[in-house]
Amino acid sequence: MSVSAASYDSLRALCRKNNPAPDDWRRALLLASVMRWFADFRGFGEDGLVWAAAGMARRAGVSNDALRTAGMDEDIIRMVRREQVADADAQAPLTAEEQLGCLLVTLDHLSKLVVEAAVTRPKGSVKGLKVSAVQKKFKDSKFAPEVSRMTILQGARRMRWEIGDLTSKTIKAILACEEEVREAAQEIA
Repeated sequence: MSVSAASYDSLRALCRKNNPAPDDWRRALLLASVMRWFADFRGFGEDGLVWAAAGMARRAGVSNDALRTAGMDEDIIRMVRREQVADADAQAPLTAEEQLGCLLVTLDHLSKLVVEAAVTRPKGSVKGLKVSAVQKKFKDSKFAPEVSRMTILQGARRMRWEIGDLTSKTIKAILACEEEVREAAQEIA
């Protein structure tokens, strides 16, 4: 799998066009940035653009044909459309592509939960947000009910991470891009 800078720019323009609401555009940018952070963290920095494109494409809300036109290959499109973490109980180590797919599904839900938890704070930021605060919201099924807690748990288990550790890493990833995403989302507001 590969994504050229031109394909990424094409995808970004497509997503921006198809996500006119600032919150939708912000979520697409956020997942792209979080995925790129995790690519670096997991040692796949050279594939950071692929991971970012997968994150943005997942939130794009466009057809598979539109994603192909933007330069996304079939493997990325398949991952983007996946709803569950594959083989959460499998024992074999994950390949780079499997890690991308697993994290894409998991972080789509977990990043939404973290952002929703941050929005309830006075500053509306993840800065200073504690894992325990997110875990408290995680346990409240009425809070952000569209977030699949089961998907997050399965993803953490498949990656062989404790849920608190994954949440901590997700907070760090969001903190690293929060201001940039906020500014980019305001461009279309």
